[in-house]
Amino acid sequence: MKTSDKGVALIKAHEGKRLSAYTCPGGVLTIGYGHTSAAGKPDVVRGMRISEREAEDILRRDLSRFEARVNRLVKVPLTQGQFDALVSFDFNTGALHSSTLLKRLNAGNHAAVPAQLMRWTKGGGRELPGLVRRRRDEAELWRSLDPGATGGVADIAEIDEPKAPKPIRQSKTAQAAFFVGAVGTLGPINEAITAARTTVDGVSGFVAAGPWVIAAVAIVGAAAFIIWDRQRKLVEDGV
Repeated sequence: MKTSDKGVALIKAHEGKRLSAYTCPGGVLTIGYGHTSAAGKPDVVRGMRISEREAEDILRRDLSRFEARVNRLVKVPLTQGQFDALVSFDFNTGALHSSTLLKRLNAGNHAAVPAQLMRWTKGGGRELPGLVRRRRDEAELWRSLDPGATGGVADIAEIDEPKAPKPIRQSKTAQAAFFVGAVGTLGPINEAITAARTTVDGVSGFVAAGPWVIAAVAIVGAAAFIIWDRQRKLVEDGV
């Protein structure tokens, strides 16, 4: 396969055209449309200048090398958009051969590729906005001719979004916490029960304290029922 006009346009847009040698954010001498010495001839040296025609010719030669790499390394069928995205990725990183992306893809997991692309957004040890934009565009290109694919940019955004907490009417844990907390407010009553029990001295003491214990238990039971009934109505009302 060969890179389509759409794929070439994406690469040009992200690489930009520089007719004088410069140091890219990753610290590598670059010229033309992202050409480096690692991509082949010509070697890039400081102070080097080229013409627009030379920049176009160098890009085409560079792309043919990376097209060959993609055709050789990938063992599963690709759409044109998927092929273009991989050429752009490998042209930018030179790392397709050793990437987890390639392993997942050759295992038949096409859907994993967009998320794997988004792992390659750093240069010089820090995340670069330009690389984030490029990886997103490559992910969109990957999916452009494959509407059934999943795991693209939209799904990546969802990974970083915290899930909204469940409404209290849906959360059994929240309901239980509410009930336990409310019962905890009956501390004074619980203390009265404890005090009554500690005053019991044998059978006679228990008989004497009996009415207080019974009254305290009745109050606790009534309060618990009121709280439970209130919570039940709140849940039924969708609060």
